[in-house]
Amino acid sequence: MTMRGVRYLTLLALWPMLALAQATAPTASLDRSKVGLGETVTLNIEVGDEDAGSPDLSPLMTDFVVLGTSTNHSLSIVNGRREAHTILGVALRPRHEGHLTVPALTIGAQKTQPLDLDVQAGSQGGAASADRPVVLEGKADPSQAYVGQQIDYTLRLYFAVNLADGQLGDPAVEGAEIRRVGQDANYQTTRGSRRFNVVERHYAIFPQHAGGLDIQPPTFQGTAVDPNDAGSFFGAGDPVNAVAEKVHVDVKGRPAGATDGAWIPARSLKLSIEGLPADGKATVGQPVTLTMHLDAVGMPFEALPALSLPTLDGADVYPDKPVTGGASSGPWITGRRQQSFAVVPTRAGTLHIPETTLHWWNVVTDKPEVATLPARDIVVAPGSGASAATPTAAAPQPAATTPTQEASAPASSSDTTAPGYWRWAFFAVAALWVLTLLAWWLRRGRRQTTVKDATVVRVEPVREGPAREAFRKAVASGDALAMEQALVAWARTIRPSIRSVGTLSAALRDGAQREAIAALQKARFAGGELRGDVLGDAFAKGFDWLPPVGGGPDEPLPPLYPR
Repeated sequence: MTMRGVRYLTLLALWPMLALAQATAPTASLDRSKVGLGETVTLNIEVGDEDAGSPDLSPLMTDFVVLGTSTNHSLSIVNGRREAHTILGVALRPRHEGHLTVPALTIGAQKTQPLDLDVQAGSQGGAASADRPVVLEGKADPSQAYVGQQIDYTLRLYFAVNLADGQLGDPAVEGAEIRRVGQDANYQTTRGSRRFNVVERHYAIFPQHAGGLDIQPPTFQGTAVDPNDAGSFFGAGDPVNAVAEKVHVDVKGRPAGATDGAWIPARSLKLSIEGLPADGKATVGQPVTLTMHLDAVGMPFEALPALSLPTLDGADVYPDKPVTGGASSGPWITGRRQQSFAVVPTRAGTLHIPETTLHWWNVVTDKPEVATLPARDIVVAPGSGASAATPTAAAPQPAATTPTQEASAPASSSDTTAPGYWRWAFFAVAALWVLTLLAWWLRRGRRQTTVKDATVVRVEPVREGPAREAFRKAVASGDALAMEQALVAWARTIRPSIRSVGTLSAALRDGAQREAIAALQKARFAGGELRGDVLGDAFAKGFDWLPPVGGGPDEPLPPLYPR
C-alpha cells in the first residue's frame, strides 16, 4: 500500500471524530411560546463551548425588560467523546401585549435564530380560581392530532401560599407514549388581584392508535406554612392539594393523502448531506465520506427512518454506524439521525449520485411535503499507476503491446490501485480502528458513566458513602431542587422509610438541621435566600436523628454494604 493510501484511510477512520468536533452554532429557545402580560419568560441559549462568552442583550431592550441572567455548564462523555455544553438563561418580561419577536443575539462570531412569542392581555387562567390557594391546570396542544404526532401537555401549578413541601404527580395516558420535556419553568402571574407563583412543566405525548385519548389528571399534595410562624416549618402547617381536570384529545389515523412508506408527522423537517468534494472530483480507490443528517421537530429519533444512499453505479458504498439523539426546542422534541457513508469509486468516469427524497406530513399546515437532496455528479479520475483507459476503452491488446501495458496486465494481484485491493484494505484498517476503540472502551468502562443513545444515565446511590458525596456536590451546584433530592436520597440509605424532605425533617431533632431544611424549602417556594453553605454545614457530621420510640439504638442492624 502506498503512503498516500495510508493517509486517506487514516483520515477516513478519524472522520467521525473530526466532524463531531466542529463548533456548532448557538441554539436559542423559549421555555414558553405564550405568556400573559406581566409574566416572565426564560430565553435559553445553548452553546457547545464552556468559554462561549456573554451575548449582547441590547437588542432585547425594545420589547422586553431583562430581569436577570444565569449560566449552567455541563460536561459529559458520550461514546468516549468529551462534550461540553453551556446554557445561558435570560429572564425576560414583555413590555406590551401582541405578537413579539425575540431578536437574534450575537455571541462571539455567531448569532442565534429569532423566536416568536405571543403576549396576551392577561393571565390565561380564570378569575374563579383566584380564591383558591393552590390550583393545578393541564392543557393539551393540539386538541386534535394524528397517530404518532407529538402532543404538548402543559401542566401549571399556581400557589399563593408558602409551601414547606410538595409532591407534584405526572399525568397518565393509556395507548400513548409519554415523556417529560426540558426543565420546570418558574415565574409569577396575577389572577384577579392576587399574585401567584407558577411552576410550569411540559410533557410530550405520542398517541399510538386512532380514537379518543384521555389524559388522566395529575395531583399535587403539599403543606402550606405561615412565614411569620417559625414553628410552622416543622410540621405544623396546613395540608393543601389540587387536582387538574381530565383532558381529551381526538386522534386521527394516517390521512389518505400520505404516501406509502415511513409515516413522519412533524412540525418541521430538514434533510441535508455534507462531504461532497468542493471541486466535484474524486479518484478511483480513494474513499469519499458523505454524511447525511435528518432533523425533525415534533418527532422522537426512534420514529425516524434509517438513512441510506441509492445504489451507485461505479462505486462501492460502506455505511458507518448511525448516530441518533434528541433535543428540545421549548416544549417540542427534535429527533436527529446522522448516517455516514464511505463511497469508494471503482472506475474512472462520471459517478452519478441520484436524487434522494423523503416524504413527510407537515402537521402545522396539515399538508404532505417532500424533503429532497438533489442529484450530484462527481468526475472520477483514474488512480495513480493505473491505466488511463476509461470504462469504454477497447479490450486489451495482444502480446505486441507497449512496455507499460505489459507491466500492468499481469499485476492484478499486486496493483495497489485495483478496486478489490482498496476494498480489502479499507476493511482491514476499519477493523483495526474498531478493535482499538473497543480495547480503549473496555479499559475505561469501570470509570465512565454508562451512555445510551447519547444520553448520560445517572444511577441514584444505594450506599451512604456515595449518597453523602452526591449531597455535597449538589450543595456545591447551587441548585435547590438538586440539594433537596440528594439530601432525601442520602437519608433513605440510612432510613428507607424517608420519602420526602417533610418526613426527614420530622425524623430529626430540633435544631440547626431542621432550620436548614426549613430555609431550603422557603428558598424554593417562598422566595427566601438560598444558602447552600448553611445546609452543608448543618449536615456535615451526618444526621441528628430523634431517638426511636422505645429507646432502641438509631441503627439496630449493621449496614448491608460497607461505606
